[in-house]
Amino acid sequence: MVYFAVVLLVGVAARRRVSSSLDFLLSGRSLPAWITGLAFISANLGAVEIIRMSANGAEYGMPTMHYYWIGAVPAMLFLGVVMMPFYYGSKVRSVPEFMRRRFGPGAHLVNAISFALAQVLIAGINLFLLATVVNGLLGWPLWVALLLAAAIVLSYVTLGGLSAAIYNEVLQLFVIVAALLPLTLIRLHRVGGVNGLIDRVRTVVGDGAEQLNSWPGNELAGFSSSVLSVVGILFGPGFVLSFGYWTTNFVEVQRAMATRSMTAARSLIGSRNVGEK
Repeated sequence: MVYFAVVLLVGVAARRRVSSSLDFLLSGRSLPAWITGLAFISANLGAVEIIRMSANGAEYGMPTMHYYWIGAVPAMLFLGVVMMPFYYGSKVRSVPEFMRRRFGPGAHLVNAISFALAQVLIAGINLFLLATVVNGLLGWPLWVALLLAAAIVLSYVTLGGLSAAIYNEVLQLFVIVAALLPLTLIRLHRVGGVNGLIDRVRTVVGDGAEQLNSWPGNELAGFSSSVLSVVGILFGPGFVLSFGYWTTNFVEVQRAMATRSMTAARSLIGSRNVGEK
């Protein structure tokens, strides 16, 4: 309850700085890059990533990493180097607004509806997973935990806009790391370190060829052919899903657009040696 109270206080404190739509949607483009950078990371370290990706790792092993080094890094670099000059330079407040200016109301409507639908579905999954964790830790009924979490998030976002969301995400990042890092180190110690973990995997799945090697990732891709598996990973998560998600998703782009300058917006995503536009 103390954590929930702190989260709400952050929203109340951020409310004092909201006086326009630019303040609400982009924090007045006044946040330092290190804050938005941490929020950028935290936005992709939620219940889905922690619980589901952990389950994927247990099921598929090392091929799960393709969701990040193939399905995230290239698209993030493309966003920082190519797309951010358009977004930031146009002075828009959101990706759908950029779509309307660049491609007209039709593209704006399609992007806004598809994003809203996707976020409703993702939010439902996140809230369910959070409620499941609270139920396991505190014994609260799922519907109580779900409604409480939804009410708290809605409250601080409504009060403080993007600033409240970003500062709470930074707070949550430290909470997540503080909880998961000791847990990871303790569990690794109990199985005998990294070598002990590898031995455990080999004991369970034989030689561990699929679990301990990222390529070709046949089980992850669902193909028996190694060639089709590699092609599927490169063009599925690596192109279709990643570029559609990272370059047009409100949640990620909005944090980069909240920085003080174009240089900061691009650098927090990972680009180098770029000047301000």
